[in-house]
Amino acid sequence: MLARPGSLLGLLLALVLWTVAGLEPWQGLVVGVPDGDTIVVRDERGRDVRVRLYGIDAPELHQRGGEQARDLLLRMVMDRKVYLVTIDRDGYGRDVAHVRTRPLPWASAGVSSGEAPRAATTPPRRQDSRAAASFAADGLPDELAGDVNGDMLRAGQAWFYGDYCRLPYPCLAWYFAAGKARETNIGLWKTRNPTPPWEWRRKNR
Repeated sequence: MLARPGSLLGLLLALVLWTVAGLEPWQGLVVGVPDGDTIVVRDERGRDVRVRLYGIDAPELHQRGGEQARDLLLRMVMDRKVYLVTIDRDGYGRDVAHVRTRPLPWASAGVSSGEAPRAATTPPRRQDSRAAASFAADGLPDELAGDVNGDMLRAGQAWFYGDYCRLPYPCLAWYFAAGKARETNIGLWKTRNPTPPWEWRRKNR
């Protein structure tokens, strides 16, 4: 039987995959939000870690929709504790991570209190009401809510980055979340044929 995207079985599968890959959860306080898919997290050793949200690509800050995407992410995570799993490291030296505002149930007792682990390869602000309402729409139980990457897609403020998001969980759930946002014309999709950020970057180098 296949795991339904976003289901508890899918989340348990993620734990197995992360364990096999040697990925380790960690936590910290968000102290900066430069754009719609990047945050700065101060880990528990006081080190500021620049983190790129895994599996999504938001408009660049100077691109149409960029400020709106950054503002939503700011409301979701600024000055909040977040729980992360670093999956990769990009060409700019940033951790590429799955970011949550709530710990996963199986990780809450074992979240690293040290510095951000390396990838296996080389007071709270009010959350956007549309993103918050998406939990129920996707059928996630309350204790598993708080998926920042997914919430940006559900709110229609980022593209699903399918070329790089290859893990069965969470990527399959995010693929469907992004498709639903597009079909319902929310966020970026209120505009017909918005320019993907990778195309905007290529034209504005």
